[in-house]
Amino acid sequence: MTTASTSATDSSSTYDNKGQYTRAGILRYEKVFGYGYVSTGGHETTEYLCSKLGDSLQPGVKILDVGSGIGGAMFHLAKAYGAIVKGVDLAPEMIQIAKERAAELDAPSTVISILGDVLTEPFAEKFGIVWSRDALMHLPDKPHLFAHLFDLTEPGGRLVITDYARGIGTRSPEFQAYIASTGYHVVDPASYGKFLEGAGYTDVVVEDATDRFVTILEREIAFLETNRADFLKSFSEADLNYLIDRWKMKVGFCQAGDMKWGIYLATKPA
Repeated sequence: MTTASTSATDSSSTYDNKGQYTRAGILRYEKVFGYGYVSTGGHETTEYLCSKLGDSLQPGVKILDVGSGIGGAMFHLAKAYGAIVKGVDLAPEMIQIAKERAAELDAPSTVISILGDVLTEPFAEKFGIVWSRDALMHLPDKPHLFAHLFDLTEPGGRLVITDYARGIGTRSPEFQAYIASTGYHVVDPASYGKFLEGAGYTDVVVEDATDRFVTILEREIAFLETNRADFLKSFSEADLNYLIDRWKMKVGFCQAGDMKWGIYLATKPA
């Protein structure tokens, strides 16, 4: 049987974060997070963020999804709220799968996926909401990033982010090795909030959502273990063990205080 892992073709000329975002890797993540998603908590987290945004989610609101992945959040924002959503992602396979999911889900034409870098993409418009799910840990210069996102936010607009973070102080060698191997650039949640304020955002809310993160991780581990046979119809035993071991590793990092998960909301002054 040919599995998704063995059939993927990698290209060294395109961004895949050291093989993490090949087609095989993405589809493997989607199996855990849910159809259309490659970020923590899948649709559940999308709904949680929407509840935080409240009446900012009005028909016609323009949303920029930074690191938009395979489109799940974009499709929901467009269908449920009438938003006009533009997603940007560095990984070609993310964009390709997002286009496939858009066709399969009959996504509104108000959803657009762009292959590109948010720091250099020439956006012609400002956005009422800037949205990002577990993607900004890939970018090292947070002050520069947030200053740019601030420029892309329209006056009175909102920003909402989930992102990996770290505890304060020197962390374990194992966690430091994990961060180095993934190429992530993480700071503690309080510092993250200060960077947003430094960019000009106000009403910055920093939620240390690590407990929520651990609950989701443990539920996803249970899902993989319970649905082993179904998972193995498309992926290998090695794929399954990789995900379970990696999720348990992140739970351990969180319990030790090494790893955090932050949710951030902010507003650009009108």
